[in-house]
Amino acid sequence: MIDVKQLNKSFGENHVLKDLNEHIEKGEKVVIVGPSGSGKSTFLRCLNLMEKPTSGHIVFEGKDITEAKSKEVNQIRQKMGMVFQHFNLFPHLTIMDNITLAPVKLKLMTKAEADVRAMELLKRVGLEDKAQAYPAQLSGGQKQRIAIIRSLAMNPEVMLFDEPTSALDPEMVGEVLDLMRQLAEEGMTMIVVTHEMGFAREVASRVMFMADGCVLEQNTPEEFFKNPQNERLKDFLSKIL
Repeated sequence: MIDVKQLNKSFGENHVLKDLNEHIEKGEKVVIVGPSGSGKSTFLRCLNLMEKPTSGHIVFEGKDITEAKSKEVNQIRQKMGMVFQHFNLFPHLTIMDNITLAPVKLKLMTKAEADVRAMELLKRVGLEDKAQAYPAQLSGGQKQRIAIIRSLAMNPEVMLFDEPTSALDPEMVGEVLDLMRQLAEEGMTMIVVTHEMGFAREVASRVMFMADGCVLEQNTPEEFFKNPQNERLKDFLSKIL
């Protein structure tokens, strides 16, 4: 589904991603872990062109999207749902309007169709009673679940999660991870940057360790945690497990 070839990203003198080559299959759940500043979030943002790569190629469903024009970029982003650390809901819009805004504006659905889809998704996460509420009236866990279903309203083919639980109080983390587990079980292609090692063990088809802008090791969750090879990874796991 996604082919990354010789991907580099620099911010001025700071070389953040260094010659990354990755291949992500349809239906895979790739979990990316590593220390802060290792390039994990930048990698995710390059995949849907929120950050333009300095060099290299990203091929999505057979098309080199690094060459895409701005109109095409929007079409590509429709297929890649993105969930951020800080929800990014519009505070002045109701929950219903937050969910329906993009599909209606991009003419993917009529307002009536988008409303029906939004209520289906709200029922799925048990928040249908919040349809006319505003983001400020919701807990952090509720906001993040809304942010996830807002992405799902676009019927994406892949979901990108950038540390979706790191801004949440500990007791709210579970409700967000439960929704992500459901998506994984349904076969959604997922690329997740997270510090939740239990989630990585349980859900990932592959765990990837990034440090200093490079992928230093990747493996099945069992081998990754039980039998790490790279010294940096061993040191990282010894500090967090």
